[in-house]
Amino acid sequence: MNVLFDATWIGTHFKQNAMHGGLRVIYELTKRLESANEVDLFYSSNRYDRVIINNLHSFIKENNYSNHQNKIANNQTEIFRIINYLNSNLKKPILLNHFDKHKLKMINVYHSPIEAIPEAIKNYKNIKRVFSSHDLMPFTRPDLAPVNFAKLLKPAYDSIDKETKVICVSKFTKSELLNYRKDLDEDQIDVIYLGADKNTFFPNLSTTNYLVLANKYNFKFEKYLLCLNRNQKYKNTEHIIEAYIRVVNESQNTDLGLVLIGNFDDIETKKKFMLKYGTYKHIHFIEYVPDIELSVFYSNALSFVYMSLYEGFGLPIIEAMQCGTPVISSNQASLPEVVNGYGICIDPLDIELLSNQIYLILKDSKLSKNLSTKSLERSNFFSWEKNLEETIQVYKKAINN
Repeated sequence: MNVLFDATWIGTHFKQNAMHGGLRVIYELTKRLESANEVDLFYSSNRYDRVIINNLHSFIKENNYSNHQNKIANNQTEIFRIINYLNSNLKKPILLNHFDKHKLKMINVYHSPIEAIPEAIKNYKNIKRVFSSHDLMPFTRPDLAPVNFAKLLKPAYDSIDKETKVICVSKFTKSELLNYRKDLDEDQIDVIYLGADKNTFFPNLSTTNYLVLANKYNFKFEKYLLCLNRNQKYKNTEHIIEAYIRVVNESQNTDLGLVLIGNFDDIETKKKFMLKYGTYKHIHFIEYVPDIELSVFYSNALSFVYMSLYEGFGLPIIEAMQCGTPVISSNQASLPEVVNGYGICIDPLDIELLSNQIYLILKDSKLSKNLSTKSLERSNFFSWEKNLEETIQVYKKAINN
């Protein structure tokens, strides 16, 4: 089958180091679709932008995907660049079909992983439509969402119609979508869980590798808690820091570290954190680490702590579990569904409860080992290979319908 994949995000974020959840999902899925015997994959962007299209060509060529010159389904003439520029300055955009009509006639499925499904695609009866829903936080929890995020995502969710097959990353996200779009039918929505790359995320307990990282990032502690976060309200970072400090102060265990990996580029927030917590020398903020280093961070952590107030899935939990790391998770949104009793799930706003759970893992090696074993067991339930297989089944269902 010929699948046209909206790769706008790949073109937009090409060559960026940090890979947030949605972008990682797109990379992992396209990589596997390219190798699937049943699928011939083509790429497009739902808006014409020369940089995005050029980046898509570079992405395809860099990954050695065959026939890269013919994989892009967008027209690439100067008129589309001009129209795109004009649209950015007009209240009522100029509608123009910027797709290659010859390619569209041979496409069986159009898959949008995030962006709105273009009207031009809906005009082709031969093309069945698939949309991926990662979360609905801007609509269901606007108090937690970044400013203007609902405005950005609304066109995408408005583009779903009765003829669109929808893939949700969790049962929780499916229930959120059905509540938000009550006109949709339950049977047009499939739940397909995400995975973690088994060649990247595995128990990497090499002392040498850990010492290399300790030297590179300048930390000197044998035990540490790991947290992957961005500087956003719903990630609940300060509660994790407060719980960590309580454990250090009450147990007088000054050798326990806290490593926070993520984008904390908001200068005012970083200043606030440093003023408030700067005296704790074992709190380390690291903006970005490559995946192979992240695997070492996961594997050697006393526990992975994830106190998010909202997630559509919670991909870092699966990465941590696949590395055999004990998990302490929030009990909100999709996270209990993902953890499913194989880790500790608690109220993310209860600092005392979190500090108690950290202390138990710190002091009870038997508990720690048991949670590590449970993490590995649970991680076997998830894989990108299973995700690929189930995604292709959705494509087939869309075509048959």
